Amino acid sequence: MVFHSPNFLVFFGLLLLLFLFVKKWRLAILAAGNIWFYGSSGLGMLAVFVAVTALVFLAVHGMQRPGFRWLYIVGLVVPILNLVCFKYTLLLLETWGSLTGLPLGPMEQFASSLVLPVGISFYTFQLLAYLIDVRRGELEPTRSFFRFWVFISLFPQLIAGPIMRGKELMPQVDAIQEKSIRWQEIKYGMYLFFVGLAKKILIADPLSLEVNEWFAQGAAMSSTDAWLAAYGFGFQIYFDFSAYSDMAIGLGWMLGFRLIENFRSPYISADPSEFWRRWHISLSRWIRDYVYIGLGGNRKGAARTHLNLLAAMLISGLWHGAMWTFVLWGGLHGLLLILHKLTLKLNRWNWVERLRSFWLYRVVAVAVFFHVVTWTWVFFRAQDFTLAMDMTAKMLAVDWLALWQTPMFMLMVGLYALHLFEYGLRTKEALFSRVWHWVPFPIRGVVYAGFVLAILYMLRGETYDFIYFQF
Repeated sequence: MVFHSPNFLVFFGLLLLLFLFVKKWRLAILAAGNIWFYGSSGLGMLAVFVAVTALVFLAVHGMQRPGFRWLYIVGLVVPILNLVCFKYTLLLLETWGSLTGLPLGPMEQFASSLVLPVGISFYTFQLLAYLIDVRRGELEPTRSFFRFWVFISLFPQLIAGPIMRGKELMPQVDAIQEKSIRWQEIKYGMYLFFVGLAKKILIADPLSLEVNEWFAQGAAMSSTDAWLAAYGFGFQIYFDFSAYSDMAIGLGWMLGFRLIENFRSPYISADPSEFWRRWHISLSRWIRDYVYIGLGGNRKGAARTHLNLLAAMLISGLWHGAMWTFVLWGGLHGLLLILHKLTLKLNRWNWVERLRSFWLYRVVAVAVFFHVVTWTWVFFRAQDFTLAMDMTAKMLAVDWLALWQTPMFMLMVGLYALHLFEYGLRTKEALFSRVWHWVPFPIRGVVYAGFVLAILYMLRGETYDFIYFQF
């Protein structure tokens, strides 16, 4: 069940009415709603999800008893094995077959038949974070499996995040039955939901048609097409994934939950560190806190710090998908982070630090780094390594003047301008709201109606799942 489907809108409307007016049963309503929402993807997937959640819950409580600390390892292994089995079995078998030359036959057929449970990467990371936080003493575990289930399976963020920590969301779950939800919160949640819906339906989905056509050319694409394909996918994945996050956060507001911000205008970043503070924020901090710091962080010298960074980003790439191109994409970002750390040593010269604080330097740095990120998206989207390298070679040899003169390039400029507008809107949201409410209500009503009608019209055609559903 996807957020931009009529089925979901009916489901959520009924659930919200029950949630608001039957206050003492809120937790039960959420628990049942989570089961219904996830179960619509398949009862087998639901059974696996419930089983893994229950085993981690038992491990969390069992490992605190004397002589049972080994259950912590069990709690780690169960969700990781579940993820590996469904997501990486085929990749591992194909890699083993290519290295050894041995025929795999039935094993490969079995692996190909496995259906990836929706949201498996996200709920796996949320379960692992909860387990590790309890082990570190940063979180007191709940004694109620019922509440734990509501926390892990909360449907607004279940399928594609944001990835929430126990200390952030469990207190909200515990307090939800007593929480008073004001009309202003519901209205703000509706605003975020419809902003996300517009980004998905009006921008990401139409753009995906163009991107698919560019990449479908394969090695036949020109250097101009290679850049347009990379630009297009960069904007498609941003508007698609940030749309889901906006809608999830908006649903949370309407239900009285505060989910964390997952995107903060990433394409205005001037360097890789800033990019990962703005892009998929919940995953970035998960990788930082549980992989990078877990490996030692920056506590064991410069060489080990760089190695830890690279390892963390390789894992981030592998998390995104069962293809070696994803691992390479993560590795490229790891190398960019290492290079950036090395260049920070130049700040010991005062003139370098002053130059980097100058506004014109930032403009140039943003423009350059945006194109570097655009190039890395090629490895994320290309069907294989050969195509990614072919596109890279063509992008290096592009005729920039010819590219800038194409009508589609002006579309990309317009999408970047829209990205900048969204940044201004989010940073000055209160001011924009006051100005907007100075507009007479009849005019605002016409705009609202036109906006809703445009979305409904687009929903009549073919719609697409969110990109991150496959992860």
